[in-house]
Amino acid sequence: MDYFFLSLIGSLIGTVSIVLIYIYLYLLYRERFMGIWIISWLILLSRFLLFDSGLLPWKQSFLGMTFYQMTFIFSALFFMWGTSILINKPLNKYWLSSAVISAILSIALNLFSSSLAPKLLLPLFFGSFAGIWIGLSFILHLELRGIGRLITGHAFILWSLLSLTLPLTIDSWFAPWGYVIGGLLRLTITIGTLMVYFEKSRIDLLNKEAHYRLLAENSIDVIYSYQLLPKSKIDYVSPSVITLTGYSPEEYYANNYLLLSLIHPDDQYILEDFINTLPRSIEIPLTLRLVRKDQTTLWIEQNSVPIYNEKGDLTAIQGTIRDITVRKSLEQMAITFDRVNTVGNMAASVAHEIRNPLTTVRGYLQVLGRKEKYQTDKDKFTLMIEEIDRANAIIREYLSLSREKLVSLKKSSLNHIVQALFPLLQADATASKVYATVDLTPIPDLLLDENEIRQVLLNFVRNGIEAMPLGGTLTIRTFLEDNKAVLSVSDQGSGIPSHILNDIGTPFISTKDAGTGLGLPICYQIAHRHHATIKINTSHEGTTFSVYFDLPVQ
Repeated sequence: MDYFFLSLIGSLIGTVSIVLIYIYLYLLYRERFMGIWIISWLILLSRFLLFDSGLLPWKQSFLGMTFYQMTFIFSALFFMWGTSILINKPLNKYWLSSAVISAILSIALNLFSSSLAPKLLLPLFFGSFAGIWIGLSFILHLELRGIGRLITGHAFILWSLLSLTLPLTIDSWFAPWGYVIGGLLRLTITIGTLMVYFEKSRIDLLNKEAHYRLLAENSIDVIYSYQLLPKSKIDYVSPSVITLTGYSPEEYYANNYLLLSLIHPDDQYILEDFINTLPRSIEIPLTLRLVRKDQTTLWIEQNSVPIYNEKGDLTAIQGTIRDITVRKSLEQMAITFDRVNTVGNMAASVAHEIRNPLTTVRGYLQVLGRKEKYQTDKDKFTLMIEEIDRANAIIREYLSLSREKLVSLKKSSLNHIVQALFPLLQADATASKVYATVDLTPIPDLLLDENEIRQVLLNFVRNGIEAMPLGGTLTIRTFLEDNKAVLSVSDQGSGIPSHILNDIGTPFISTKDAGTGLGLPICYQIAHRHHATIKINTSHEGTTFSVYFDLPVQ
């Protein structure tokens, strides 16, 4: 009897330890299947405490026997439910039906049978077969490579087979050994389950890490982590940085100051202000220019978050860097069109009011200039008339900016327009010691207003000629690029200064002393009416103006 109670207490202590371990894991990780298993172990624990310990006289009590029978069935059901969640497979509804039938028949046997073995037979059979199913589920359906699933699965099967002997051994000499062996198997199940859980957690962690790494490494935006304390360095930068800047992540890790050296000289002060005002400066996106490895310039936008340690010190910055060059170009284009439209609105309402008094003044100057007494000032009258004519010419260009102007588009050959105008352009170029040449590629007919395209071409060519006061070569080209037809005019001048380039296309902005600053705005307005875009490529070796036309839909 002493051995019996000693084995029972050992089994009870083991079961309590198991329950405590599972409760701790559930509170730590909040896994649903773990919570369901805790309920199952608590049912088993209640059986040990109330019945197997002899605390309640259950063998001769109808209610006691019924409760004892139900502990087998419900414990098995909860263990099966938790296992089905773990292996991610729905529990077959026939198991629930079998549990209900077993419970009803067990209660009936409890009423009509006086022998202990028949009363325990159905609950034990149900619990044992459920345990074998659980063991096989661990072995066959749990997608883990570790040994934990094999240990747990075989321990469940052995425990289930051992439980089948309970009706025969409950009052025999084997009962203490049965409790000892059952306790060891439950301990084995717990150890195996813990191994399974930690293996599953490790694999889930690896999968999440791989998922996040895949997102980071395939992101178009550059993802980075920059450490500030205890030493400034780049902790991580995603592979997309090589597409953005031309330098690989390894080059950034090797040279901590590489990124700083890429900042455009005109934007260095923006970065310095950002660094000096940390962490307040993080609240708004940082926008500046970078010079890529191939020396091209692009606009970037940085969004970042601060990382603090437990002392509240700013230790790192993490964030993303995005290429916004296209967005900046669109913004600049929108600003240009807005400025042009503003001038156009002004032109429609003001220009005619200016021309009328100028016409009157010019007429009186002509009349007065013919009088005998003013013949000595004839040169002055001529100069005044010329200046009024110049003012009228400016107003005429000013009027051409009006947004109300109608455009007549029809299918025309861009090459034919260039060829027809080229003799005039060549004569202008020759007079300024400039050699003009054409390079025309066959392109489809486009929807064009021929007069407006001539005006664009004349403006580009005259700008190119004036950019080469010492002579040079002017090249007019047509070609196809990225499913668009392109008209380009290239000169060999000194290029457009950066402070002018930013405001190019703005009315009244000109690099020429006698320029009106209306030629390029007119070109932008014409391009806009043709649904075309103008791109400028300039350097100290020359400037190329290109107009990109959409090809007609076939």
